[in-house]
Amino acid sequence: METWNPEKAASWNQAPKLHYCLDYDQQKAELFVTRLEAVTSDHEGGCDCYVQGSVAIKTGSVEAQTALKKRQLHTTWEEGLALPLAEEELPTAILTLTLRTCDRFSRHSVAGELRLGLDGVSVPLGTTQWGQLKTSAKEPSTGTGEVLLSISYLPAASRLLVVLIKAKNLLSNQSKELLGKDVSVKVTLKHQAQKLKKKQTKRAKHKINPVWNEMIMFELPDDLLRASSVELEVLGQDEEGRSWALGHCSLGLHASGSERSHWEEMLKNPRRQIAMWHQLHL
Repeated sequence: METWNPEKAASWNQAPKLHYCLDYDQQKAELFVTRLEAVTSDHEGGCDCYVQGSVAIKTGSVEAQTALKKRQLHTTWEEGLALPLAEEELPTAILTLTLRTCDRFSRHSVAGELRLGLDGVSVPLGTTQWGQLKTSAKEPSTGTGEVLLSISYLPAASRLLVVLIKAKNLLSNQSKELLGKDVSVKVTLKHQAQKLKKKQTKRAKHKINPVWNEMIMFELPDDLLRASSVELEVLGQDEEGRSWALGHCSLGLHASGSERSHWEEMLKNPRRQIAMWHQLHL
């Protein structure tokens, strides 16, 4: 069995490496990925990391992931991945192992991925080995940048607090015209389909990565909170007052992904500020 050698790892290039072992249980019809270890450079983002495994077959795909671990230069998981897979599907199945990082704002990023054929030839079952992860893998994006904000609810005061912290990678068809212009965020509080109140942040300079660090407060009774939502629209403005929408997102139980989970975390943790990154959409 090949073991991790710090001197050898130091001589590798900066791409992350993943150690793994594949086994197949015929009785359970499951593929097991064990002996998981990752070696990453000290300048890669994310304070935590985890390994996600997915198997693509003709009828679809199955996924599993490890628990979050504090990211170090050398991270080891005691657990493995169990992926349901019929034995007759092994020869044509493709396993993708993805190393993901997560920061304290629950922003998940791909550090690298490894694609493996399960025909038993290129990757023999029962053999432990190191693989170099491809770092060109990018998160699928349907938006135009990201925004970092925190939300909290104060039950005693019946107040919803929204803190717009910053945004990054804002892009638009008017990028050149808006470069260096003002950027603000319009925040709308809604209850079901009804708009209750609308507020806007101050303008911030530097269009691509603006910083606001501004709190917006709404009066909102506790019994309306679950059915309410907050809509954000990032706007760019020039000196003549013309404005362009650079992206939007909506937080609430009506949403999905991080936009829903952020609202759920706020409901479960009253008085606590919960911060997350959100993808902006056009």
